[in-house]
Amino acid sequence: MAKVIAKLKIMPVSPEVDKESLKEKVKETVEKMDTICRNVSDEPLAFGLYAIYVLVEMEEREGGTEPVENALAELEEVESVDAVEVSLV
Repeated sequence: MAKVIAKLKIMPVSPEVDKESLKEKVKETVEKMDTICRNVSDEPLAFGLYAIYVLVEMEEREGGTEPVENALAELEEVESVDAVEVSLV
């Protein structure tokens, strides 16, 4: 099977969410999904709001990144999760 690299954009529910704590929870959640977490970073947007980007590596499988996206979306501090880039390695 082929490997897939995906960049996911995670939006927190508010600017008050602790960025470092959320990044750690994102990493833990990704690694529980039999997926490799390559990088977790944040990017300021506006008015204190930020986005978290996570780069994951996984085996190509049915459903693509959807199971990982759904697991991340279930975190209490997360408003939304979107795949912004997906490519085969």
